[in-house]
Amino acid sequence: MDFDRELIVRAQQGDRSAHETIVNQFAPMVFRLISRFFRTREDVEDLAEDVFLKLFARIDQIRPQDNFPGWLAKVTVNTCYDELRKTRRRKTAMETYGPEIAGEKSVPACEPDAFGKARVALEGLDPKLRIPLLLKEVEEMSVEEIARTMGLTQTNVKVRFFRAIKKLATILGGSERNTK
Repeated sequence: MDFDRELIVRAQQGDRSAHETIVNQFAPMVFRLISRFFRTREDVEDLAEDVFLKLFARIDQIRPQDNFPGWLAKVTVNTCYDELRKTRRRKTAMETYGPEIAGEKSVPACEPDAFGKARVALEGLDPKLRIPLLLKEVEEMSVEEIARTMGLTQTNVKVRFFRAIKKLATILGGSERNTK
């Protein structure tokens, strides 16, 4: 992704138009990454807002010569992981201490076509496996970029990628056998 490093310098100096340009340029990437974790528009918008608030709160710590798009992707992924942990804790608390809220559980729609089955299988993967797969295949990031973004070693990224493919093959292979 082409990025004008001068934007960071201008943003650090308080230039509001630079802030706006950064948001406009990187909002599609941030929204795409968040939508890999969360499906509702409200969740995606709220988390994107959180990501950009974190960005501008730490704008003085960013070095213009560094890989800003990679850093922003890492902040985005980490923000999603944080929200998933909060959601899991809330769900556990509700299951333990309170009645289930209507509509809390999402039921995947019945989709008989192959694309729908693949999408449901992909959504069912653990985020630790799903995210590296999506970053590589959908966002077309290199293993090195994914490793930097997720704070993992390249070997760990490759292992997670391989496990995700293997798990998807098992799920999709098993679902086809069950439908025949």
